[in-house]
Amino acid sequence: MTFRQQGRAQAVMRALLDCPRLDRPSRQRDRLWLVVRDEVCTRTSAEVVPLGSTAAVTVTEDHATAELICAMEWLFKHETKARRLRPDALYSHLRSAATRRDRGSARAAQADALRGMTGVRPGDAVQWVSREAMEAW
Repeated sequence: MTFRQQGRAQAVMRALLDCPRLDRPSRQRDRLWLVVRDEVCTRTSAEVVPLGSTAAVTVTEDHATAELICAMEWLFKHETKARRLRPDALYSHLRSAATRRDRGSARAAQADALRGMTGVRPGDAVQWVSREAMEAW
């Protein structure tokens, strides 16, 4: 973990520990959402390999909203465990939930890359060709 990531991990842990309970609205919980958005979610672009895949996809800040929702869903579901984790482990769990899991940004970017195609089984190759090449085939 880089020095910058350590700082981000500490900020997320502080915000979580400042929040009395996640199942009750509070200013601290609202702040936690903002801290997770600012410290965990993608802000530029990154290459991410979704779980179960072997190919990396490019994730950008356009996917940050999906990442925030996935990270916070994980946090709400695992609150007790999250409070016991070390800051670096918490950060890793949240980043993984945000980017690599089933509804994370890497899956969203993968779906975007398929441009709405359906019926493509995992592992099947997709090749883009020009219309002229298809007509000649």
